[in-house]
Formats: sequence, structure tokens, C-alpha cells
Amino acid sequence: MPISQPNVSQLCDALQEFLTTEVAPAVDDDAIKYKLKIAMNVLGIIARESELGENFRQLEHSALNEYLGDDPESLGVESTAPERTDINQRLLDHIRSGDIASRQDNLLATLERITVAKMAIDNPRYASYLKHVDD
Repeated sequence: MPISQPNVSQLCDALQEFLTTEVAPAVDDDAIKYKLKIAMNVLGIIARESELGENFRQLEHSALNEYLGDDPESLGVESTAPERTDINQRLLDHIRSGDIASRQDNLLATLERITVAKMAIDNPRYASYLKHVDD
């Protein structure tokens, strides 16, 4: 099936451009300007989510499965449609059990990898994200 053009990211970019060039200069009310800025940031998140979201979900799923020592196939989990709530619940149960002391460094590295990938979607201008990308 062909991908529709424009895609979600392109639509968000076009709307963001319109809001920036046409709407923002015409707005005098500071409260509305603030809400407009929030709306433009949300459009950026939507665009990045449409581009990076599936890769993020797969990275999160595989990284947590690797950390937890799970074989997704033996658990009946399809790698094409990972269930975030299931894997995150298993991680939460693992942490609550107190069974992380011997593998704490691995957990921190895994969570850092996941967090950096999520920051690329949420706000790639975060100083912490930029620090990791520059390293």
C-alpha cells in the first residue's frame, strides 16, 4: 500500500509553519501567545512521534527484554507489536522484588538508552539529550 503524501510529519510541519509565520505575528494577547507556543510544541511532538515512535517502541521492548533475560518468542510476544504495558509491568515487578542489586548497572544503562530515545521524540533540544547525542 503506498504511503499517503503528505504524511503526518509533513502535515504537522506545514501547520507549525503557518502558525509561526501567519498566526503568531497577528496575536497580541500574551496568554494566547503562550498557548500558541504550546500548540506548536505539541505539533512537533506529534511529528517526531510519527517518525520515530515505532522505532522507539521496538528499542524499548528489545532493551527491556534483553535486560530481563526474556525471550519474546517463548513468551508469545510478537516483535512487530510489542506490548509496552506488559514489558513495563514486568520491569516494575522486577524492581519491586529487590532483585536488581546484581544487575543494577545494566538496568541503569538500559533505562538511559530508552530515555535518550524518548527524549528524541519529546524534545530533542533537552540539554541532557544534546549531551548524549554529542558524546
